[in-house]
Amino acid sequence: MSLQDTKQAIKHQLTSIYETLEINSIVNILIEEVTGWDLLHQNIHKSDALTEAQITILDTHVQELLTGKPLQYIIQKAWFMGKSYWVNEHVLIPRPETEELVEWIIDYANIVNKPLSILDIGTGSGCIPIALQLALPNAKISSIDISKAAIEVAKKNAQTHEVAIEWIEQDILQTKQLKERYDIIVSNPPYIPIREKAAMQKQVIEFEPEIALFVSDHFPLLFYSKIAQLGKTALKPNGQLFFEIHFDQGEKILSMLDEMGYHGELEQDIYGKDRMVRAGLKN
Repeated sequence: MSLQDTKQAIKHQLTSIYETLEINSIVNILIEEVTGWDLLHQNIHKSDALTEAQITILDTHVQELLTGKPLQYIIQKAWFMGKSYWVNEHVLIPRPETEELVEWIIDYANIVNKPLSILDIGTGSGCIPIALQLALPNAKISSIDISKAAIEVAKKNAQTHEVAIEWIEQDILQTKQLKERYDIIVSNPPYIPIREKAAMQKQVIEFEPEIALFVSDHFPLLFYSKIAQLGKTALKPNGQLFFEIHFDQGEKILSMLDEMGYHGELEQDIYGKDRMVRAGLKN
């Protein structure tokens, strides 16, 4: 069977759970992972037959996709700000919205124009601190996560991208005081109320780590409140909090931060949804 026929066969199998555009992208990525051929070379070799071993691997991957398992976990690779990150079931798959948060921080850092000390809380794959370190090589960056397994993933990604970051295994909710002071504290914490779980995609709720996604319906702003409280003593003069947020929590977070002595501002993502907050202590 030629490569072209193999691709058509895979696309046919995936039509039950994916849209056409998404299927095309998935198939091209799978073929590149198995053969090493990018799209140009896939077109050049479209009449070539794959080896038996390659067909076996592809079939295994397709069967995993049909269970709802995300492509990124199957190939153990995700992309963030144009770079590849190793991922597994212990960490969230990086999202485009989080890229916008990182870009906002980079823009702010360029305006400040000095070496910054930055703390990332809830590192996951390490995409936020690593992307910041790559863009801001003079920054000193530390990162906290409650999960030892997540930190191991982040460490591997840091080695791949050749950046030095301090990794700290710590439960931020049990932290009474941060050990240092920072110019920036950034977090993309759990923020999805558990009540929304039933309406979410199978690929998310059955495969991504719940600890990194969900928070109690009773107090969905738990992590923001805790981090803001720690920030009162951990932020340097003119220091800033940067948060990724749930699209419907923006005004509530701004109100909470105002009551805690912060002045905050809300930023929308490319889809026009409230997605990020920046806040500094009032003078």
